[in-house]
Amino acid sequence: MSLLLTNIIFHGLIFAFILTVYLLIVMVAVSPRVWAFSDYPKTITNHVPPQTKSERRKGAVVAVPFFVLGIAFPYLSTLLLEGLYGGALPILDAFLNVFGIWMFGFMADLLILDLLIVGTITPNFVIIPGTEHMKNKEYKDFRLYHTKGHLKGLLLLGILSLILAALVVFL
Repeated sequence: MSLLLTNIIFHGLIFAFILTVYLLIVMVAVSPRVWAFSDYPKTITNHVPPQTKSERRKGAVVAVPFFVLGIAFPYLSTLLLEGLYGGALPILDAFLNVFGIWMFGFMADLLILDLLIVGTITPNFVIIPGTEHMKNKEYKDFRLYHTKGHLKGLLLLGILSLILAALVVFL
């Protein structure tokens, strides 16, 4: 197995695990009105009052570690890969490393958190208070809604992967 593929798989699995555990802890410990209100379909959020300023502020605080991890982990992994390459990492390999690691996290989020936990199991901690009556229909529709959202996000993921890879290679 190539050095690049080994690095993607090894770091991708670690990244997906850390990301999933962090998000699962947030899901259990913090109200969905804080951590994911804007991620829910309008068919659900239209049945409750909009997020308050305080909820949005708390959501931003919860998002900081997510974004720091999301940028720092693949960046550091690609720097390590560059060292393993002897300092001459091709931009394509850097891109594939960043994109591959993000794809592990992306797929863990989609498959484990969105499709399995929210859309299939639908425990009470993922239900926005006031929408409990939607658990067996609208929350199950969440699976298709989030799958479409993730597919749309792939283009952005590719662009951001290229930018982060270029930062490693050219700086």
